Amino acid sequence: MENADKHIVKERSDRPSSQRKIKKILAAARAEFLKSGYSASSIEAIAARAEVSKVTVYSWFQSKENLFGEMVKAECSRMSEGVVGENLEAKNLRDILILVAENMMGFLMDDERIRFDRILAAEVNRDPRIGEQFLDNGPRALLNNITKLLQIFVDKGEIQSDDLSAAAAMFVSLVVGRIEMMLRYGEKINLTGPEKSERAKRAVDAWMLIHQA
Repeated sequence: MENADKHIVKERSDRPSSQRKIKKILAAARAEFLKSGYSASSIEAIAARAEVSKVTVYSWFQSKENLFGEMVKAECSRMSEGVVGENLEAKNLRDILILVAENMMGFLMDDERIRFDRILAAEVNRDPRIGEQFLDNGPRALLNNITKLLQIFVDKGEIQSDDLSAAAAMFVSLVVGRIEMMLRYGEKINLTGPEKSERAKRAVDAWMLIHQA
């Protein structure tokens, strides 16, 4: 019976009307978690924001923890989305990495992301599994996508590396530097478009010096 129920839920989730409802619930969850934090947020409040019943929220997500995990996935996909795109054969790796670096910096300095990061850090003390959900769907997913991107260019003979996972981590470190730590502890960092571009180019060029074939 349990497997049959899961099959029905899967079929329902593929419907356009269901997808719209799920997105609406996730948007409401994001707003509520950012406003109140995990502990103070309730399914009732999220349902009210989404203009659906509490039963509807539970029918899709079963628990607040599951809903938070799905919201984290959706939030984190903003950072990793598009790293490995289509038609890469016609694109220059340096240009792709510069774009990725600029997007990463923009994401890091987003006020809502900073607030989300602080809320998340506080919740990890209560439940370490929340941190694992974030790491799996955020930083680890990003590193995995960058590793896949780099593998494409290793196969083309344009770059070389004995450890692509380490190469991806090095790239992220060169881009982020101490920005994330400074933002986490309250420093305001506002880079202009040209400043982001220049920082991105320096990071990418330093990385390419080590890995270019």
